[in-house]
Amino acid sequence: MINTARLELARDPIVWWNLAAAFVFMFGLVLPANLFGDAVRDALDPRLRTE
Repeated sequence: MINTARLELARDPIVWWNLAAAFVFMFGLVLPANLFGDAVRDALDPRLRTE
């Protein structure tokens, strides 16, 4: 897979949208997961509650 990706990026003209699509997909997957994890931690961690 790595060799195929290397050959794909070494083509002329450079096909940059494959890299951009992978970046956008990973960004769109990781950011909501982190925000969800932070919200769950804030809701369930008793040390963060102030009374």
